[in-house]
Amino acid sequence: MNLQQLDHLLALAETGSFSRASEKVHLTQPALSRSIQMLEQELGMQLVDRIGKRNELTPFGAMVLARAKRISMETHELKRAAALLADGQAGSVRLGLGAAPGALFSSPLLIHMLRHHPRVGLQLHGGGPDLQLAALRARTLDALVLTYRAVSPREDLHIDVLPTLRSGFVCRRGHPLLAKGRGTPVGFDDLVRYPVVSTMVSDDVARILVERYGSDASPQRWLHVSSEDIGALIDAVRNTDAIFLGVLAATRALQDSGELAELTVAPAAGLSAQFAFVTLEGRTEAPALRLVRDFCVGLAQAGADPSAAPSN
Repeated sequence: MNLQQLDHLLALAETGSFSRASEKVHLTQPALSRSIQMLEQELGMQLVDRIGKRNELTPFGAMVLARAKRISMETHELKRAAALLADGQAGSVRLGLGAAPGALFSSPLLIHMLRHHPRVGLQLHGGGPDLQLAALRARTLDALVLTYRAVSPREDLHIDVLPTLRSGFVCRRGHPLLAKGRGTPVGFDDLVRYPVVSTMVSDDVARILVERYGSDASPQRWLHVSSEDIGALIDAVRNTDAIFLGVLAATRALQDSGELAELTVAPAAGLSAQFAFVTLEGRTEAPALRLVRDFCVGLAQAGADPSAAPSN
């Protein structure tokens, strides 16, 4: 028995046809058939029922297929690990970012990698959590940074929870609610007289708001715009009297420049957000991916302040 024979069985199971499988593995159909027959002879049992033009795995064939998949994956990962060790810190990282993590991590991460690790290729991809998790499982992405609540624990996922980040309300400079000066508390009822924009408000956040401010604080009553495009939401806040509810670190640069300001709401809601760095369980981690992971963790630990994040 050899790995090539197992690959031939995998191709046959995936295509259901000797002709299509032979094309997939670049063999003639008779050569593929002989390879499967030799595997059956070595194992001493039939793997495939050949019923006319249909080919179905026997119960024993299905068991062999399951083990062949694991062996093929381990072989692939062994080859990949060897290549990564040969490359050192070069190579590339394909990172999926959710909407909120994208607004927070993408720019500082790009700057950091270009300054300190210019030999590492970095691809950043957006999209919804379900699509990104599917891409991770298909190995077209190496890792994801998603809102923690968007990730359901599964045995094939390795989830590193990043430090908690503070959330709150932000408005433009010159907003009527700042007429009495920055830092002057405003009531929640005063705040929701203006349009409020946010990403999808989680059930946990909605529950906290109702507990703090009463039943009228349910997001269905005051949330005017909901979008995964945080950049568009923040741009709307810069140019209107709308108020942004979300991770404060996503607006840090504009707050530092004085263009936006955090609103002090009394009583304080105590809102927060948490992200997760997600990879496939058991997959060999490239040195370059460790660099990206360490930076994201450091950035979150520093409260998403790029100047305080690790520099190497």
